[in-house]
Amino acid sequence: MGSVFRGDKAGHSLLPPGLVVHEKDAHFDHDPTAADHGTDVLYRIEKSDSVGRYMVASRDIFPGEVIFTDQPACVGPDNSSKPMCLGCFSKVNGSYKCPGCKWPMCRESCTRIPAHRAECAIFQSRKAVVNVPWFDKPCAYYDAILPMRILFLKWYNPKVYRLVTLLMDHNDHLDEVSAKHRKRVIDFILKTCRLSKDFTEEEVNHVLGILTVNSFVVHDHEEDNLDLIGLYPWTSLMSHHCIANTKITTREDFSYVCQATTLIHEGQEIVTSYHHYHYQLYGTSYRRRDLKGTWSFECICKRCQDPTESGTLVSGVFCDSCRDGYLLPTHSTDFESPWRCQNCFIQLKSADIEAKVKKFEDEIDEIKGTDVEGYEKLLRRMKYALHENHYWILDVKRRLIDIWGNKPGFETYKLSKEVLEKKIEYCDQLLEMTAKLSPGPSELRGYLLWQSHGAQLRLTQWKWIRMRINTIQYLEQLLKLTDRLKEVVTILGPIRQDSDEGQMGLSAKEELQTLERLIFEMSKHRDTILASNKHPLSRLGSAGAGSSRDSSIEDSHRLQRRKSICL
Repeated sequence: MGSVFRGDKAGHSLLPPGLVVHEKDAHFDHDPTAADHGTDVLYRIEKSDSVGRYMVASRDIFPGEVIFTDQPACVGPDNSSKPMCLGCFSKVNGSYKCPGCKWPMCRESCTRIPAHRAECAIFQSRKAVVNVPWFDKPCAYYDAILPMRILFLKWYNPKVYRLVTLLMDHNDHLDEVSAKHRKRVIDFILKTCRLSKDFTEEEVNHVLGILTVNSFVVHDHEEDNLDLIGLYPWTSLMSHHCIANTKITTREDFSYVCQATTLIHEGQEIVTSYHHYHYQLYGTSYRRRDLKGTWSFECICKRCQDPTESGTLVSGVFCDSCRDGYLLPTHSTDFESPWRCQNCFIQLKSADIEAKVKKFEDEIDEIKGTDVEGYEKLLRRMKYALHENHYWILDVKRRLIDIWGNKPGFETYKLSKEVLEKKIEYCDQLLEMTAKLSPGPSELRGYLLWQSHGAQLRLTQWKWIRMRINTIQYLEQLLKLTDRLKEVVTILGPIRQDSDEGQMGLSAKEELQTLERLIFEMSKHRDTILASNKHPLSRLGSAGAGSSRDSSIEDSHRLQRRKSICL
């Protein structure tokens, strides 16, 4: 039998009873390879001095193919979390505490969840006493839960711990505020939780840095400060790129599925986007500052090096000098780069451009959530200062898309024909940008197709009810809509159902079933009409036969029937 992985000076185990790990199991005896992940993965691991380990395709990978799946090493509260159950992650009020470690929990069954049983045993063995002081606002104690769960892997899953600790931490980029917060978390883990004999300050700091750079949000709670993040050891090997060739889907058990969204040739790097899809249309300056501030690196991907951003001009600013061109940075990976007009070649300082753009950002933030008129007024002014594809114009249009058909008072059936057409127009523009900046069956595409669907369906119904199109044309339009719905279901259907995207996928699936039933029933009615009329379209269009009065009565009846079917 091998020696215990960690013990005190006398050789006694410092692990809780029943938790024993042998030295021979404590680490890889080689650098991790794709084969350590599984035999069915479609990548291999390579290494460079600048980014560390990264993934490349082991063969040509086609859109939709699963590259790998990944289980989280650990899941836990995001930073600045309100007190939550350490078992099911629900909000807690302190009325029930774990009998063993005294941390607030939901109920007795949550104390038996494996992730908590392991930490509970450790807390008890160290005689750590934690009293959560409040339950209605963020509590800094919960910033330490996920880091401690990662640290405890050193004992009960040392191979995963070894893989995690190979990730980069970027601790050399900490600012003063982050360093102070980091020190408070370290002190809580080592002193309050009494783990100073188990882990060094350097070990804890390394894990905290790894989480800062490599963790993923796995659940956006509808209430603030109750989000969950996780660390996925194999997924974390992928580098960021502002035009990703993959998408990652979170399943119900928090596992990840990584699929190709574009053709990835053998030897080509497999990359993901760290940004939520709402930000994937943002301009290079914004994205790079956010990446530097959040993940501590400066992106130099192909998109970031291209001032036109694949020809979309999402950062373009109107030139007040020639009134016929747009300014773009001469060197887009340099925050201080001058901006030059593509038409008259005049140059402006980056600070001048930033001030102009920041003014619009501030105005967007000042508009109340459903102030449609405020957003539309701002859009009218922005079009004289920014390119039509500028990311703040796209962002305002995305906000309007989110309001129309979704917010109380703006339900789809209440929208005018003009608003329906405007929503479809905005969705089409964003879909055009998405095809270049988030290509393939990305979540952004799924979201925009779903938002466009509701408006297109209602507009089609509007035309049919008013006899602007006949029933055959109506059915043809419905069939086209079902094809788009099938794409939405394919993209968003597999995502966790308690997420916004998962709910869209579920709604799209239900809508698809409803439309297919409607098409089936109406097709039977259409076939009957076609079989009984020499001129089948005469009774389906806006024009009818017979006297003017009879035609008017028939049209009125037809209008009522069509309304009832649509409702």
